[in-house]
Amino acid sequence: IVEENEEDILNTLQKAIDSNVDYVELRSDVINDVTSAKVSYIIDKMKSISDIPIILTNRTGTEGGFFQGSEEERIKILSDNACFVEYTDVELSTDSTLRQKVIDNANKTIISYHNFSETPSFEYLEDIVIKAKNIGDIPKVAVKPQKLEDTFILLKLMMKYRNMIGISMDKIGAYTRVIGPIIGAPITYAAIDSQSAPGQLDIKTTDEIIRKLKYWFHTMNDKERIIIKKLNK
Repeated sequence: IVEENEEDILNTLQKAIDSNVDYVELRSDVINDVTSAKVSYIIDKMKSISDIPIILTNRTGTEGGFFQGSEEERIKILSDNACFVEYTDVELSTDSTLRQKVIDNANKTIISYHNFSETPSFEYLEDIVIKAKNIGDIPKVAVKPQKLEDTFILLKLMMKYRNMIGISMDKIGAYTRVIGPIIGAPITYAAIDSQSAPGQLDIKTTDEIIRKLKYWFHTMNDKERIIIKKLNK
């Protein structure tokens, strides 16, 4: 949900309900004149409408967000509201002391890393995933591919670490958003109205493709399954 005011946030939430999604992500960094109290109020209003679990995010500019305040103010919004939502997303790059405040207050956490310039090496990203797994519940890695081969780095990573969110951005990497759940990613992101990240597909398209791929996988014969297992290793 990337809306600036309460009315639009709740309207978009209703569209998400109608689309039968499993989670909604509230991008608090997009909200006009955002404060911790305002986010608390909006979460309460959202919960009065639906029991869909919420992922709370408050992105910095360097990681694709719009929050303009200090780092302490940004973290306060997350830590004050972490107990009200299912998942709180906090960046791995956050100062460890501030990051721990969020983790201590959260029900569950997504520890995220975003790179809008490139796709680092497999070894570099693996180190990020390991660090994120050690401090939170779900690692999230979103990177920009320069060529198709870059997307294979992310797929290899997701095959090795199943309980992670992996996204290769832009049109080149759009397919990873639907392959991820097939190979073990617990969450993928889709647009309700406006894209919140480059290459993001809409909910209907994402859902249809994932369902078709899962059906195909479950109807494979034993020989095909063995090949897939070998590839995953």
